[in-house]
Amino acid sequence: MDLVALATVQAIDTALDQARHARPRLAEVIEHQAAERDLLAVRAQIADIRRRQADAQRELDSVESSSAEIDTHRSRLERQMKTIISPREAEALQHELHALATRRGELDDRGLELLEASSAADEELAELSRAEERAADTEARAAERRGAAEADADARIAEMVVLRSTAVQGVSAADLAAYDRQRAASGGVAVTAIAHGKCGGCHMEISKSELDAIKRLPSDDVAECPSCGRWLVR
Repeated sequence: MDLVALATVQAIDTALDQARHARPRLAEVIEHQAAERDLLAVRAQIADIRRRQADAQRELDSVESSSAEIDTHRSRLERQMKTIISPREAEALQHELHALATRRGELDDRGLELLEASSAADEELAELSRAEERAADTEARAAERRGAAEADADARIAEMVVLRSTAVQGVSAADLAAYDRQRAASGGVAVTAIAHGKCGGCHMEISKSELDAIKRLPSDDVAECPSCGRWLVR
């Protein structure tokens, strides 16, 4: 097994893993996601106010309808007052007219509250519309920067994929299959080097006797880390 050739493939695979991991975490991606959240938050506020305005309008329509019914009823009672002679009936009608007037006043007050709230909501919507315009502009510019950054990252990944295709041409199919299995079982790192007496994969120290044993291995034998089993380039 040519570990030197596989080490080249490993270096490319490690760089590819890092590039693919970093792509969704680019500063431009995070910036754009934040801009999207800000825009959605403003639009949610606008939608909430419009829902409340719709509810208020429905209530106002109901208030106006009830007021019209009261006015109609009151007009009928007032006409009736002109025709009755009995003091008791007159007193009853006066009592009912008073109740209607009280209710009409309550409806008027509520209608005024709803109109004032609608006017305030209109002002708030106007401000939020300006905020939405600013947030949409910020999101659009952030999207452009994200697109450029992602395109650059994709181009670098594509270059590394081409490099890997070239690198694996010098490795047998059997060795490459064994490498892929080892890489899958070893957290993405199948081939590493010994650095300062430690495995470059698990970073565990390799004893002097173990290092001596590795050095004495035949050149065609694969040296493995005593701790993690990763292949060691000698």
